[in-house]
Amino acid sequence: MKARTSPRMPLLALMLALCLACLASFHQTSSVALTAIDSMDSAAKKKETKKERKQRLNPQISPPPTWPPKGFKETNGMYAKIPSKKELAGLVSAKTSLFEAIKPCADFACGSVIVASESKCLWWEVLATVTGPKLSDTTTTTSYGSLTTKSSGTNSKAQKVILLISSEPIAERVRVTDINVTCHRSGAKGKSGNTYLPFPNRN
Repeated sequence: MKARTSPRMPLLALMLALCLACLASFHQTSSVALTAIDSMDSAAKKKETKKERKQRLNPQISPPPTWPPKGFKETNGMYAKIPSKKELAGLVSAKTSLFEAIKPCADFACGSVIVASESKCLWWEVLATVTGPKLSDTTTTTSYGSLTTKSSGTNSKAQKVILLISSEPIAERVRVTDINVTCHRSGAKGKSGNTYLPFPNRN
């Protein structure tokens, strides 16, 4: 009896190849800074107070065993982590929306960060810098541009992957650095997405 070949295997192989090609541009720092925005609107405060009261009246309620997340940097209840390429590849292959979103990274310098918060986040903002070698002295690194990424919020203790996608073409030693994550619990987010502002002087 001949073994049957699944028609999905070539597609999965193609998706994996595309994923690996995109991840080749992920040259980023392994550390991340966190900025706490603690102000909440009145509705958020009421919800949080109700939750705290429920936990006090029901002491058997406990947080999920996976909280706080391991390997994350924490500041005032906010958590962030720069995933490794292997970890990011697993996340991308498991989520179609991430696979689609990461495609521009086959041509442009990108970064990524996994975020989470103890309490609900209305929206996330990530500031980063794209750096590369100076034109006049390739042994020295200089700033190529600033990258601002706005993303939708998360519920309490929910993790989210945020892709930092610039329009800076991939080149040797060009990378995303100085990643600073902010959890906003009030205020309007505006349009989601990445805004890259290249600097004119790279000498």
